[in-house]
Amino acid sequence: MKNLSILFVFFLLVIGISSCGKEEGGDPLDIYRELAYNALTSDEKARVLGEWKDAAVNAWTDGNYLVVFQTIDPSLGIIQVVVDPELGRVVEVLGRS
Repeated sequence: MKNLSILFVFFLLVIGISSCGKEEGGDPLDIYRELAYNALTSDEKARVLGEWKDAAVNAWTDGNYLVVFQTIDPSLGIIQVVVDPELGRVVEVLGRS
């Protein structure tokens, strides 16, 4: 009975330790990509090349991030969105370049 109790406790420890080490497989910057994508108009969303998860995320001024979406029409240029990571909101959508 004592061996069974020890085995049970060991089993619970192994399960607890293995579940603590699991991380989500997604990119932590996806939250900023999604915020930026949701700030786009439906027309802009239709012109995004690929998926919103493909957008580049770069450091910007004042601790903000710049999310850059490529468009299907190179003559329109890229769509740039500034996101404040602390407030979790879009600061502005910049003009295309």
